[in-house]
Amino acid sequence: MDWIQEGVERLRHHPRLLLKAPPGAGKSTLFPLALLKAFPGKVLLSEPRRLAARAVAFRLAENLGEPLGETVGYRVRLEGKEGPKTRLLVLTEGLLLQALLKDPTLEGVSAVLLDEAHERHLETDLALGLLLKVQALLRPDLRLVVLSATPDEALVERMGQVLEVAERPYPVEVHHLERPEGPLEALAARYARKAFLEGEGSVLVFLPGKGEIARTQRLLADLPAYPLHGGLPLAEQAALLRPGPRRIVLATDVAETSLTLPGVRRVVDTGLAKRPRFDPRTGLSRLEVVPIPEESALQRAGRAGREGPGKVFRLYPKGAFPPKRPEILEADLSPALLLALGLGERLEDLPLPTPPPRGALEAAWGLLRLLGAVEGEALTPLGQALLALPTHPRLGRMVLAARELGLLPLAADLLALLEERDPLEGEPDLMPRLEGLLRARQGEGGLFQALERVSALWRRRLHTPPLKALPHPEEVGRLLLYAYPDRVGERTAPGRYRLASGRAVRLEGDGPPYLVAPAADLVGREGRVLLMAPLAREDLFPLAREEIRRGWEGGRWVGFRERRLGALVLERTPMDPGPPTEEALKEALKGGLPWGEAEGLRARVAFLRAQGVDLPDLSPEALLQDLSWLLPYAEGVRRKEELEALPWKALLLGLLGEKAALLERLAPETLTLPSGRRKRLLYREEGPLLRLTIQEALGLKETPKVLEGRVPVTVELLSPAGRPVQVTQDLKGFWERTYPALRKELMRRYPKHPWPENP
Repeated sequence: MDWIQEGVERLRHHPRLLLKAPPGAGKSTLFPLALLKAFPGKVLLSEPRRLAARAVAFRLAENLGEPLGETVGYRVRLEGKEGPKTRLLVLTEGLLLQALLKDPTLEGVSAVLLDEAHERHLETDLALGLLLKVQALLRPDLRLVVLSATPDEALVERMGQVLEVAERPYPVEVHHLERPEGPLEALAARYARKAFLEGEGSVLVFLPGKGEIARTQRLLADLPAYPLHGGLPLAEQAALLRPGPRRIVLATDVAETSLTLPGVRRVVDTGLAKRPRFDPRTGLSRLEVVPIPEESALQRAGRAGREGPGKVFRLYPKGAFPPKRPEILEADLSPALLLALGLGERLEDLPLPTPPPRGALEAAWGLLRLLGAVEGEALTPLGQALLALPTHPRLGRMVLAARELGLLPLAADLLALLEERDPLEGEPDLMPRLEGLLRARQGEGGLFQALERVSALWRRRLHTPPLKALPHPEEVGRLLLYAYPDRVGERTAPGRYRLASGRAVRLEGDGPPYLVAPAADLVGREGRVLLMAPLAREDLFPLAREEIRRGWEGGRWVGFRERRLGALVLERTPMDPGPPTEEALKEALKGGLPWGEAEGLRARVAFLRAQGVDLPDLSPEALLQDLSWLLPYAEGVRRKEELEALPWKALLLGLLGEKAALLERLAPETLTLPSGRRKRLLYREEGPLLRLTIQEALGLKETPKVLEGRVPVTVELLSPAGRPVQVTQDLKGFWERTYPALRKELMRRYPKHPWPENP
């Protein structure tokens, strides 16, 4: 094929290439073999799904006429097949990242191909960002190829060079079901039967997962219907990838792009798929059934037109597509952050197609600190150990604890239960699930067979025997505690708990004094425990931290030595708190400074500052912003009353220093009246105010002034009853023009008081 040779030639001159090719063109089953011949060393091909990795590896080996494990090998989570002669290794994205961790230079590797990059999985984006960094700094000779049928602009921008393979599909008729009714499996079976009986080619039915496939297959028991999903033995997968008689293939979305099924002329599309989604209930990512984006629907429809004209039956209304969003915008970023740190990188500094959201990144840092995986911004030895475990950091922390506690068999079962879909939703107690796994291990089957297979894979990985007897419930809690220290709950009332994170949650029915909740609905004011195991109180202490707590309680400054697990106080011992800190003083004074006599002083300073006089700012905001000046005087304070009783006026005068004399000269506190009495001036920013009765003002001929005679005092003259009679800044004019007429009325009202004609 000309495009294969063109792609190879482009890579000889430029190390990056985005290969845009339709499904079935050979971008994952032919192009890697061409690179193997063109360049020395190994070629790595990453696939987003285990089934696709195995199937693509099988097809590549078949194209070479060799058994799998010779030139071509594969490696997926907890299994693989490769040998000393293997040069082309097909592996899942997660294991490609693990390979980068072990050797960031990828010594001996000449090319890396990322398949299905348009799906924008977090691991794909992370691998691309890391490989671009490796290429730029360490391996300029490393060829990097992105394989995609429908790349978005972000991928094109990162890769630069694009080779587009022209698509020559046959026409495909598209039929929509505008009003789908009934169970999904019944609908899928009905249209699969209809398509098969039309008599043209095989039928490919897209279903979300294994459960839906099994139920649909039972409804098609009289027809040649076969499942295709990641749990199938390799031989059964391979049989469906070879030409054969007409059949119905019931497949997950793995058949959407990565695999080419021969003879397909009809497609039944349920419009659903399982995608990894961050589940805030468990703090983990898990597969959820979601509607597919339009790009996926086009790929599925295209499967019907590879070998001739075809039809697709979409079991959903026209235009019912959600917007496509890169997983990095919705995912828990702690696994990606851990891996980036393991390579000495900051996640936000990598050339990712879409940058990580700040909030999600901060949450990832918080979780890694909580687990003890990072200190500052560097990995701890525990964080390094987590990198070696192919699971979420929470569950990896549980595995490390299980090794120390001798509980690896239990850890394998808990890994299976927490990583996979819960078969007993609605039952919060973990113990019935462990019982189900034990029964499945003893051959009873049922809902837990698939989980037992996952547990067996983990046991093989951890080199541990199976759990033979049901553990004590508190032993389960002790192990889960290490994965979920923030989900430890202390009972506050029957069925009510406070978590170490500070959240309040409820549990249906009464529960133990302490529990750990690996699954909880934390939406809303009060959360709900979905999955839990009891805890012994003494098991909390190894994870608890000793903290010195000081604070105000009931108006007293107190101190305690506490053993805490987050918001939960396990032990509390009183201690001498020492002098209040600056923050403590700010908290005590946040309602306002207890000015008392100091209020007048503060107002005088504010007035002079408003007049342009250079004095320190004694406003409440300025004083509270920095209370270091108060610390020496508050050393002995242990009650708020003692704080309020401090000599605040003297303290403020101390802040003025030598300028206190200037204050007294320019804005005196009191004014001496002709009678010899002293009267306090009330200072405001607009000017000083003197309140006095007319009798007190007798003999005061002129308006008093401050600021060395530049600012007149506003005089408020009062009747003997204390009622305002006149407000003026012209006292002389008042005596001459207003007082004579006013005197008669005042004499009538207040005959016992003197009202001289000549005041």
